[in-house]
Amino acid sequence: MRRIVRSIASSPVVSVAATCVVVASLYYARDVLIPLALAVLLAFLLNPLASRLEKWHLGRVAPVFLSVLLAMSVVGLLGWVLEAQFVGMANKLPDLRQEIQRKIADLRGLSGKFGEATRSVEKTVREASGPSNTQPATVPSAVGATPVLPGPFLRSTAPALPPVSPQNPLPVRDYPESRSAADNVTGILVQTLRPLATAGLVIVFAIFMLLKREDLRDRMIRLSTRGRVNFSTQAVDDAAARISRYLLTQLCINAAYGLTVGLGLWVIGLTLGSAEGGFPNVLLWALLCGVLRFVPYVGPVIGAAFPLAIAFGSFHNNGVFLVSLGMFVGLEIFVSQFIEPLLYRSSTGISALAILVSAVFWTAVWGPSGLLLSMPLTVLLVVMGKYVPQLKFLDILLGDEPVLEPPERIYQRLLALDQEEAVELAQQYAKEHSVEALYEQVLIPVLTMSTHDSHRGKLDDRRQRFIHKSLRVVVEELGEMQRLPAGPLSEASTPVLTPSGDKPGEPLREPSGKAPQPPVVRVQVPSACTVNVLVLPAGEEADEIAGLMLAQLLEGRGYCAAVASASSLVGEVLAMVEQRQPRVVCVSAMPPGSVARARYLSKRLHEKHADLPVVVCLWAFHGDLTATNSRLGLAASGQLVINLRETQEHIDHLAQPFMVAGKDAGDQPDGPPA
Repeated sequence: MRRIVRSIASSPVVSVAATCVVVASLYYARDVLIPLALAVLLAFLLNPLASRLEKWHLGRVAPVFLSVLLAMSVVGLLGWVLEAQFVGMANKLPDLRQEIQRKIADLRGLSGKFGEATRSVEKTVREASGPSNTQPATVPSAVGATPVLPGPFLRSTAPALPPVSPQNPLPVRDYPESRSAADNVTGILVQTLRPLATAGLVIVFAIFMLLKREDLRDRMIRLSTRGRVNFSTQAVDDAAARISRYLLTQLCINAAYGLTVGLGLWVIGLTLGSAEGGFPNVLLWALLCGVLRFVPYVGPVIGAAFPLAIAFGSFHNNGVFLVSLGMFVGLEIFVSQFIEPLLYRSSTGISALAILVSAVFWTAVWGPSGLLLSMPLTVLLVVMGKYVPQLKFLDILLGDEPVLEPPERIYQRLLALDQEEAVELAQQYAKEHSVEALYEQVLIPVLTMSTHDSHRGKLDDRRQRFIHKSLRVVVEELGEMQRLPAGPLSEASTPVLTPSGDKPGEPLREPSGKAPQPPVVRVQVPSACTVNVLVLPAGEEADEIAGLMLAQLLEGRGYCAAVASASSLVGEVLAMVEQRQPRVVCVSAMPPGSVARARYLSKRLHEKHADLPVVVCLWAFHGDLTATNSRLGLAASGQLVINLRETQEHIDHLAQPFMVAGKDAGDQPDGPPA
C-alpha cells in the first residue's frame, strides 16, 4: 500500500494536476493574495529601517509606525509633486494644440504626397499594359425581355425588408435604460474607494507583519521544516537577503535613471529649445520616469511616451524630439543590457530569460500588480527550489547558476558531434584557469565518462572515436600554444598547480570543496640536465590521450617526455624502454578497462628492468588504493597515483637524485634525449 501511494504521488499526471490547481487558486484568489503580497514586499522594504530604529531603544511599536509613516510621507510627497506638475502641464496643453495640429498636418501631407506618387505609378503601369475592356452602358437582354436600364433608371423589384416569419424574425435592438445620478455617483465612489481600500489593507498587513515578524518567521520555519530548523533558517535568510538586495538595487537604478532623464531633458531644452523657454516640467518627467520604471518592461515605455509627446508639440523644430528620442533609446539600452543584467542577476540569482517569463506569467495571473511583484515572487520560487528537493526544478529553470559543470558541458557537446563548441569551451576554460586545471578537472573527467559509457554499452564506436579525436585536437593545440615563446597560455602552465581554477600563486583547492592546501612549488629541471620520462599507455586510446596531457605538463617544466602509441605491442614497448633508457616510466591507464593491462605491463617492466622506477597512473580512480596497489604488484605504495598533481610530485621525487647527480657531474646529460 505504501508503494502504491508513493507511485501515485510521484506520477507526472499528479504533478501537472497539482500545478493547475495552484495556478487556478492564484488566479481566483487574487483579490486576497495581491494585497498580502504587496504587504510582504512593503514589510521587506521597511524591515531594515524598523530594525535600525529599534536599536535606539524605542520599543517595537514606535519604530514600526515611524517606518510606515515615513514611507507614506515619501509616497505622499512624490504624489503631491507629481499632481502639481501635472496640473501645470495640463494648463499648458491648449497652447500646444496649434503646434501639434500643424505637425500632424505636415505628416499627413507627406503621406498624401507618397499616396499620390503611388497612384501615379499605378496609372502609368496600367496605361502601359494596353487599353482595358469597357462595359457597355446598357446590358443587352434576351428577346422579349424588358431591357435593364442603367443608373438612376434601374428599379429594384426586391422588397425593402425581408419577409418576416417564425424562421426569420424581425431583428430587435435592446437599448439599456439610462442610469440615474445616484447610480453614477455610486459607480464613481466604488472605482475611487476600491484602490484606497486595497492600499489601506496593504498598510494594515504590513504593520502587523512588522510587529510580529519574529513570530511569523518562527511559524514559517516550523511549518516548512518538519524538524529541520537549520535548513529553513538558511532558506528564510537567503530569501530575505535576496529580496532586500533586489529592492535596494532597483531603487538605486530607478533613482539614477530618473535623475539622468531630468538632467538630459534640461540640457536638451537649454541647448536646442532655448527659443521656447527650455523643456517644460523637467521635474515631472524625471519623477514619472523613475517611478514608472518600477513596473518591468512596460514602465519605461510609458514613462518615455509623455515627455516625447511634449517634445513633439512644444517646439517648432523637430530637433528636440529627435534628440530626446535618441536619449531615451540609448539610456534604456545601456541600463537594460548592461546595468540591470549585471546588478539584478548578482542580487537575485535569476536568469534574464526567467525574469521575462516570470513577468509574463504573473501579469497573466494577477494583472499589473503581478507585473510589479513578478521579481520578488520569482526570487521566492528560486529560493524554494534551492532548499526544497521536491522543487529543485525551479532552481534549475529559473536560477542563473550553470546547471552543467564544465566536464559535462564539453562531454555533451562532443556527444552532439559539435567539435567547434567543445574546443572553444576547453580553450576558454584554459584561459580563465590554467592548462593543468583544464586537463585535471575537465578533460580527464570527460575521458572517464566516455570510457564508462563505452564499457556499459551506452556509447557507440563512432561517437567514441569522435570524442577521442576531438580531445586529441584540443591537447595538441594547447601543446603548440605552450611551445610559443610568448603564447597566451604560456603563463597558465606555471609550476604552481591550480586544479580548482584559482589564479596562479593562490592556495590549492580540491574540486570537492575541501580545505585549502598549501601552495605546491614544483622544481624546475635545470637547462643543462636531461631527465627522460617515458609514458606508456596501457592499451586504449584514452590512455594515450591522458599520457599526452602528462607529457605536455612535464615538458613545460624541463623534462624530456615521450608518449608511446596505444596500438604498440608489449614487445615493442619493452624495446622502446631499452632504446630510450628513461629515468622514470609512467603507465597511463583509464579505469575500468585498462586496469588489467596496466597490471600486466607493470609486471613485464619489473621483470625486464627491475631497477627502473615505474609509476602507474589510474586516472580518476575511485576505490581502495591499498588493495589495487597490491593487486598491481607494485613494490611501493607511492607508485600508484590517480591524478596529474600526484603524478608530477612523484616524478619530481624520483628524478631529484638524477638532477643532483647531473649537476655534480658537470651538468652532463644522463641519457639520450627522448
